[in-house]
Amino acid sequence: MLAAWCLTAAEPVQAADPRPVGLWIPGNPDGLAARQMTFLTKRIEERLPHRLQILPQTGAACPPEAELLAQIKDGRIDLATMGDALIDEVPRLSVFRLPWLFANRDHVQRALYAGLEDEIRTHVEQSVPLIVVGIYENGFRQIRADRPIAAPDDLTQRKILVNEGRKLRDLWRALGAVPQKYPTADAAEALEKGIVDSFDGHLDTLLRLPIGERAPVITLTRHVYEPTFLVASKRFWHSLDNAERAALTEIGLDFSDTAAQLAGTYQDSLSKRLPRKLRLMAMSPHPFAPITAQHRVAYERAYGSDWLDLIDAAAEGEAAR
Repeated sequence: MLAAWCLTAAEPVQAADPRPVGLWIPGNPDGLAARQMTFLTKRIEERLPHRLQILPQTGAACPPEAELLAQIKDGRIDLATMGDALIDEVPRLSVFRLPWLFANRDHVQRALYAGLEDEIRTHVEQSVPLIVVGIYENGFRQIRADRPIAAPDDLTQRKILVNEGRKLRDLWRALGAVPQKYPTADAAEALEKGIVDSFDGHLDTLLRLPIGERAPVITLTRHVYEPTFLVASKRFWHSLDNAERAALTEIGLDFSDTAAQLAGTYQDSLSKRLPRKLRLMAMSPHPFAPITAQHRVAYERAYGSDWLDLIDAAAEGEAAR
């Protein structure tokens, strides 16, 4: 009996297998969000070795954002990235639908550091049953068309393919354009039939459109900034222990700088690989300043000025440098 006990005591304790955690990333499997989440996953697994195994799901296997948001709220999935769906769900997030509000990505980052990120986290978590793990850069939206955009009149009656984002379509209507929903895969058909003449999206989305050379200009309009929100279901979050929640919270905050650096590198690499005859044209935001002012006034009447004050202070900080 003693010998048997000694043998048993000498056997190593088998470590439990890491817990599988689904991370849903809608959009292009080689897009910016998927690349950012690859790096974030490595940080989580390094910080919590053998505890969580993050399993990214993207591409055709991933449902649209609106469906993911419903599943996060119901606790049916663990983690997901999203943008438009959450902005549509939480009215105050329409600060990201104020046209030409942010000067550049550094302006956004400064505002987030100055307290905007904390305000957003608190407000979203009070409004929707989920946890905001991180808010990361997805860059600015641009326009692809047959001619550049230089002035507000260039937007009048422009038929723009805008598949995602109810508030984004509302913005285009307010700017005098005519937003259209149409399958992105059929963009060439929509252009040929005159259903659309322009396309709204991030740079990588616009470069992948199946329209050949019939829309040879991407105007870097930067009309709205598009954040990526990494969110967790409350069911998943409350299933973690205190150490795991603390680690994910810290990683989620610290990853912001890396996400911004990845976004800058990604856009630079896309710009260097432009197809022949496709031009990037930078648009000056100055002719659109009165439009921004009008939308700001409407937003402030609805939601107050505290978030706008943080954004303004961040802009003033840049001007003082």
